[in-house]
Amino acid sequence: MDSRIGISVQTRLFLLIVVFTWMMTTAFFVMQYSRERAFKVELLDTRLQQVNNALPERVANDEPINERIIASVDPNDSLRVSIINFDGKMIYDSGLGAGQASAVANHSDRQEFVDAMSKGHGITVRRLSTRDDREYFYSATRGDSVVVRSSLPYNHSLSQMLSADQGSSYLIVGIAVLMTIVAWLASHNISKSVKRLRDFAVKAEFGDISEVDMSNFPDDELGEISSHIVNLYRIQKETAEQRDKHMREAMHEQREKNRIKHQLTNNLNHELKTPVHVIQASLETLHCHSDELSEPVKAELINKSYDSAKRLCALLDDLSMITRMTDAPEQIARTQVDVVPIVQQVAADMAALAAEKQMRIHINLGEQLTVCGNERLLDSIFRNLMVNSLNYSNGRDVWVTLSNQDQEEVEITFEDNGVGVMAEHLPHLFERFYRIDKGRSRSLGGTGLGLSIVKNAVLFHGGEISVENRETTGLRFVFTLEKTGEIEGVHHM
Repeated sequence: MDSRIGISVQTRLFLLIVVFTWMMTTAFFVMQYSRERAFKVELLDTRLQQVNNALPERVANDEPINERIIASVDPNDSLRVSIINFDGKMIYDSGLGAGQASAVANHSDRQEFVDAMSKGHGITVRRLSTRDDREYFYSATRGDSVVVRSSLPYNHSLSQMLSADQGSSYLIVGIAVLMTIVAWLASHNISKSVKRLRDFAVKAEFGDISEVDMSNFPDDELGEISSHIVNLYRIQKETAEQRDKHMREAMHEQREKNRIKHQLTNNLNHELKTPVHVIQASLETLHCHSDELSEPVKAELINKSYDSAKRLCALLDDLSMITRMTDAPEQIARTQVDVVPIVQQVAADMAALAAEKQMRIHINLGEQLTVCGNERLLDSIFRNLMVNSLNYSNGRDVWVTLSNQDQEEVEITFEDNGVGVMAEHLPHLFERFYRIDKGRSRSLGGTGLGLSIVKNAVLFHGGEISVENRETTGLRFVFTLEKTGEIEGVHHM
């Protein structure tokens, strides 16, 4: 946990709820106590007023006031009654002997007397008496000519009577305690999502969110929000990973294009130099030593120049074809083409070479096999595969077979029973100018672009091609061609 983090969310939330709860409890307790005390004070005052209201009439009738009369009104032994004239001078006090009341200090400044004179009634809940140093509860009532004041000493029984009910206090405190427990449980439950989000953030900082269990979040709004945050982070992380992956793939593809381009330039330079040098050397010899050469030697030099020129033209034609397929496939016309006559024509053209090598060509494509494509490119697929098998397989048979078809595409297998190739050469057979036996390839007039043309032509027709060694002997090429539809693009080889 970060050392900068102070009080936890759960603690802060709990303290906030507890403080608010106890503030409300205290306020309610004070209000309840005040109301209950005021009610009891009012009851006590009402009781004393009954005494006060009974005496002014007796004073008005000049009846003597004594303890017996007071006892007849209220038998409370502790009750003290005073009669005060409007000037604040005490006329009578039940707690004093005869003639002593007049010696008591003037009461015109006493609060209950002031209120009684102005409002007709006044009380003082607790005040120290100057006569006996005891605290009293005073209730004063104004009559026609005097103010009657009753008082009770503020002793234990009166204090207990005016205090709040203990049962209510216990109930309020109990409710506050219960709310405190509920607050702790609620804050603990709410903090679960916060803690799990914190753990998720710590794991996310180090890029490891695989162990985050979504079921651990509580089944409420906060848990739902937490789950959304986790899912949003996962989506963002997956998007960033996909973006980085695409960037790496794009960079790798660009590097691969640059490598292929550089390799193509070097190979093309080398492939073009060979026939050009042969033509140049043969013509130079004829030009400089024509008179010295015999007719057979001259004929041999002319034949070498002619063969090299033919090879050079074939190389340029192949390069032109690959360039058109890779750079401008949309400019190549597409029509509905029957593949069967094309394969039969290729086989017929290769019949002489097959007979010379004592090889048989087997075609099993049915009577008609129509695809959407370009006739010249389809011819180049089968012609280059046929030439490759006849020249390099050293086998006895070549098979062209329809292996599968549906409404969208056809699958064709082209195989021979020759010697095959070593496994490390298989991934490179479709690369431009790739040769297993360079000397033999050139002697047979190959340009090194035949299988590359095959793959690009298959891709142009919306298909794929693969090559493998047969289980017995020889090579097997399997490729597909679209029956209908437009081609979105062609991969460069």
